[in-house]
Amino acid sequence: MKYNEVLEVVLQLCADESLSFVQKGAVLEQELKKCTTEEIIEHLLYAGVIPEKIGHDSTEEKVFAKYCDALLSRSLSEIGIPSKTLEARGDAADVIGKTDKYSIVGDAKAFRLSRTAKNQKDFKVEALNQWRQGADYACLLGPIYQYPNSSSQIYKQAITYNVTLLSYTHMAFLIVNRQRITDLTPLWEVGKKLQPSKDANTYWNAILAVILSITGKTKDDWNKLEALTMQCLSEQVGKQIAYWVEQKEVIASYDREKAIEELIKALKIDNKINIIKKYR
Repeated sequence: MKYNEVLEVVLQLCADESLSFVQKGAVLEQELKKCTTEEIIEHLLYAGVIPEKIGHDSTEEKVFAKYCDALLSRSLSEIGIPSKTLEARGDAADVIGKTDKYSIVGDAKAFRLSRTAKNQKDFKVEALNQWRQGADYACLLGPIYQYPNSSSQIYKQAITYNVTLLSYTHMAFLIVNRQRITDLTPLWEVGKKLQPSKDANTYWNAILAVILSITGKTKDDWNKLEALTMQCLSEQVGKQIAYWVEQKEVIASYDREKAIEELIKALKIDNKINIIKKYR
């Protein structure tokens, strides 16, 4: 399953009433297990964007979230932490990985590009800490451009509870350079080395310093992959805007001009497009 096939696979699974929600998640996990390492890296570079075509709070959105969890599970396995997704529960982590030395729980986040400002409740750092269930470490994976870029309570929580925040890009970087990694423990213990602070730069600089140290790579190496992520984001911006433009055209074909105008306003399409454009 290539990244550009994910949406169609999710829609097909949701249309199959013979499968339970757990079975649909299992299918996605198996599809990702079939992927090559290079294909997983591609998934990570594009990951974290909920397609605008998927309805809010729909079954499709929930199944897409399971895809993100399955991607985290496969990614952890790629860097030497055998992992699996857990069955859906409201009070537990979605992914668990175990090595001979430690265990780690994880959660993966995705957002619509049309979504307005995120807050700490969207990331659930404190909740993830409570969902450890005895695991030594915890990590949260999300799109690099969706994390707060200045000051946020999530950074203070991540440090206080030693929950490692990572982006899909960081995970891709670790996989690309996995041959050089001998011990990931410093990454899972970043929070223990920092004084509690809401400052985004302090946190992300610490994360990157550890990642570069354990991979033996340079800031230039990181910048190249980060730039590639932004290229992938730009591509997705175009696709998501195109979806809403198409919806406007569909509405415009309706009878009664006033009804058309009101429908466009009701769906807040222009607002969504303007928000997505900010990522250019």
